[in-house]
Amino acid sequence: MPKKKYLFINHDIDELRKEIQTIRKPLYKRLYEVCRLYANQPLPEKHPPQSITFMGMASLNLSLAYLLTRQKHYLDEAKRWIFTAVKYPRWGHAHLVDVDLSASWLLFGLGLSYNWLKDELSLQERTLLKDKLILQSNKMYDFVIQMQKDGMEWPVQFWQNHNWINFTGLATAAYALGEEYEQSKQIIDHAKKNFDFVYEVLADDGSNYEGVVYWRYGVIWLFIYAHLLKYTEGIDYFKKSDFMKQTFFYRLYQAAPNLEEIINFGDCHDRRSGHSCALYYKIASEYTNNYAQYLGNLVREHFLYREQYESGVKPGILHEAGLEFLWYNPEIKEKRFDDLPLVKYFEDLGLIVVRSSWEQDAIHFSFKSGHPGGKKQWEKSYELFIDKGWKTRGLAHQHPDNNSFILHAHDSYLAIDDGYNRTVKACEHNVVIVDGKGYPNEGHNDIWEEWKQDCVSEIEEFVNEDDLVYFVGEAHKMYDPTLQLTRFARHVFYTGKDYFVIFDDLNSDQKHTYTWIMHTDTTPNVRYDEVRTFEYENGPAKMNLYSVIPKESDYKFKNTVVRAIMTTQEPDKFRETKMRTIHIENKEKSNSMCFLNVISIRKAFDEENIQIQRIDRPHMKGVIVKKGEDEEVYLFSKSRRIEYQTVKADAEVVLLQYKNEQLVKFMVKDCNKFSIDGNELIKEYIKKTVIKSCHSVSV
Repeated sequence: MPKKKYLFINHDIDELRKEIQTIRKPLYKRLYEVCRLYANQPLPEKHPPQSITFMGMASLNLSLAYLLTRQKHYLDEAKRWIFTAVKYPRWGHAHLVDVDLSASWLLFGLGLSYNWLKDELSLQERTLLKDKLILQSNKMYDFVIQMQKDGMEWPVQFWQNHNWINFTGLATAAYALGEEYEQSKQIIDHAKKNFDFVYEVLADDGSNYEGVVYWRYGVIWLFIYAHLLKYTEGIDYFKKSDFMKQTFFYRLYQAAPNLEEIINFGDCHDRRSGHSCALYYKIASEYTNNYAQYLGNLVREHFLYREQYESGVKPGILHEAGLEFLWYNPEIKEKRFDDLPLVKYFEDLGLIVVRSSWEQDAIHFSFKSGHPGGKKQWEKSYELFIDKGWKTRGLAHQHPDNNSFILHAHDSYLAIDDGYNRTVKACEHNVVIVDGKGYPNEGHNDIWEEWKQDCVSEIEEFVNEDDLVYFVGEAHKMYDPTLQLTRFARHVFYTGKDYFVIFDDLNSDQKHTYTWIMHTDTTPNVRYDEVRTFEYENGPAKMNLYSVIPKESDYKFKNTVVRAIMTTQEPDKFRETKMRTIHIENKEKSNSMCFLNVISIRKAFDEENIQIQRIDRPHMKGVIVKKGEDEEVYLFSKSRRIEYQTVKADAEVVLLQYKNEQLVKFMVKDCNKFSIDGNELIKEYIKKTVIKSCHSVSV
């Protein structure tokens, strides 16, 4: 008699039973420990006023524990959870009841339980569970058909986590029911068509505009569905999708250096909801990704419970125990991150990450400037709108954060983001606002629905060579058109030292007050030296903000509070972020404005080791940064007239690097003539780098 093949389990069940005593012993421990928690948890007879996604994962874990051990108490407990959910007349609370996340998590978990435990259930129990799965599948599939007809909601929002989760839950139930359900094949085919498109149009570089928290919440379902298809029909999306191959690196580079915390661009409920051991193990297994195996083990062994209990996202990491067990491949070796590059550019999203090292107290600077939702999504979604009239983006988790940055160093957050927000505003990010205004239509959580196709931001320049990182984000098209901005370019420099130079160039056809904004956890001390300095202290780290240009400016501090309901299913549950905000403004309104700031970072008990000197001339602005025997001169000229000592250039930007007062290296941007001591040098090397507009040369 052939062995029974269980849906979603790609191992021989007898082999797994042996491995729980050997190579899978730690994973089995994870599973039985979480099952112990379920045994002590009371279950409400009526649907609670909250999400019930956790019930789907509990059913999965308990059912798997029974398959592995044949211990009857796991079967009894699984049935307690399963039939409590079955008795609820509706799945979901408050919003899109029966046709959204709670329903789909239950279709997934209870669908697998039906397949795994069917032979252990009485006829009455089997019928109850089967009929409930069919009822809920019908409700959700009817919704899919209607919404795709109307071009609305998650069935056509291909880049959003609801689409991935809901179609996966629906498809899992259809596979579990098989011929017992007359619509199984239609649903399976419909899900395939959906995911054929989804995998094709996701960002090739693996980036995810919804942010790290929704990456861990939503992207895992892309892997769940791909796993389901690989081991039911032999369709391998893992090989077809560049996004799937690369997305681990997006997550890794948006980890803070301590690896526990996150860089929280987009909607992030907190600073810790970022890990999924199960997903790391699946990536490690599918792609022989040794880095993912290392991170998965690190999280499981050290971060697991703090992640669960400080996380604002449910059901949370503990309840992925069954997936961890099934996806862990003990043959994959670990590899630390030390040989990975310290600078990473995710071109689709316009995300640039700069690290000083892979040590846990490293400096980590993330910068974002790109198309809403990413370039590929933006372009493909407009094609669908033109072709079908569908509004497919669903950018509710995208923030107005172009040209914003987040800085984490020495185990502390220094320049921070608002995180989770349902009334997004540019002023709650580290950007420049104009006359107190940011983007049009701000104040709710999807301001992009009626956005024009050419209203995008982008990285204009990116250089990463010879210990120089330089990039430019351009974002003026994102701003309220009544402001008549024609330029908002943010230039960022990093030369491997413990400081960043940020130059902002703004122009408008009107005169404005321009406000440079940065948010932090703490309020700074203010020093009035040659350059006004704001010194921030935050536990083990310090940060100095040197306000170099304009020489005369107004500044003020304020408290910024962002309060947001986390889910419409639990309207009394909210998340609040309190930020200390600095505003630096021009004293008199002007058509154009330049801000030049230097941000230096050090350990809390170290003395500052750099000196700052302003250069302020009618045709040129700049700053000299001295550190020991090194001196760097950053020069900017709107009129493209750079003159410093014996250096002349018809350039917008020049960087000069000196050691012991000798010029050793220079960088120029958009330059035709460059001379030192009257000798022209630009022609000599511009031939070698003709396709570049920015050149860095050692003297």
